[in-house]
Amino acid sequence: MATAGINLIIGLAFLFAPEVGWTPWPTPISPVLIRFIGAIIIGNGVGSFVAARQGTWEGARVLFTVALVYGAVVLLVVPIQMLLGESHGSIWIYVLVDALFLGPIAYVFWEYERSDTKDPPVGQVRRPSPP
Repeated sequence: MATAGINLIIGLAFLFAPEVGWTPWPTPISPVLIRFIGAIIIGNGVGSFVAARQGTWEGARVLFTVALVYGAVVLLVVPIQMLLGESHGSIWIYVLVDALFLGPIAYVFWEYERSDTKDPPVGQVRRPSPP
């Protein structure tokens, strides 16, 4: 539930940033793009809330897949952009945070997908049974 709340707060901050004159990104981006990013983050927040309430891996699977793909793509392409000098240096912090979260996300996804049970509880990694 905490993830859902964080996503909703950040998404709303992006959504209303143009009205309050806040720039939520280290480089200038258009108001429509800021709102687009906010809408995506709010969508993830609502999805996280629904998955947490459902309390099953089946409910969380899509969100973990999205996080895994997004995290891997960011980790691949953003450093290339940074090394070409086409972005603000503070984006390295974002890449570092992405890398820190990608490992646990990949681990949980891998464990649940390999699990014998199709529906283990969310938040509890089921260990594979011994051979």
